[in-house]
Amino acid sequence: MTAIDTHAVLALLREVGAGLCASFWRGRPQDLLPAEDRLRQALAAHYPAIAWADGALSEAHAARGEYWIGDVVDGATPFERGIPHWSLSLTLMRENRPVFAAVYDAMHDEMFHALWRHGAWCNDEPIRVSAGRGQPLVATRGLGPASLQLAYVACGRLDAFWQRGNDGYLCAGGALLVREAGGDTTQIDGQPYRLASSSMAAGGAAGLLLVASLG
Repeated sequence: MTAIDTHAVLALLREVGAGLCASFWRGRPQDLLPAEDRLRQALAAHYPAIAWADGALSEAHAARGEYWIGDVVDGATPFERGIPHWSLSLTLMRENRPVFAAVYDAMHDEMFHALWRHGAWCNDEPIRVSAGRGQPLVATRGLGPASLQLAYVACGRLDAFWQRGNDGYLCAGGALLVREAGGDTTQIDGQPYRLASSSMAAGGAAGLLLVASLG
């Protein structure tokens, strides 16, 4: 499998994010596609053996063993309407398992990232899911970018996140963040969460219990 320089990949996301922030403040939503091209081309130049998954995940991607799942702006509608609630997300999949994930909130310069079996961080500080004390705070997909809300679960700002529908293409990296921060991801019915799952719940033990009571 291809070795990646995680620090260089995070620096690339920061660079692309800075450009998107400039486009956001200038009211230029048309810059989204060039930003994605820039990210994809830079990754392809450094890691030519790692494919980029376009749209639906295919058997061809799985057969290659490793591929990127990326969304240069998770929250394109807020971006286009001048709402500063969007993020960049990038996930490296190996044998259909997320092994590296990054979610960058460029507007607040917060970089969340995780490595499989190595932990999760926000701006290089270790993060943990909420222990469930105090007034619970639970989010759903309708409140904004799924990847960023999962990052907020990972660092304890949200107790839990849940949604119905198959959105694994955007949630795989966030799921890794939550798990590496001490939480878990399941389907709403408590069954294991996978890329093709029809629902998702993420959080610490207390957060998942709360989602189960709501579902």
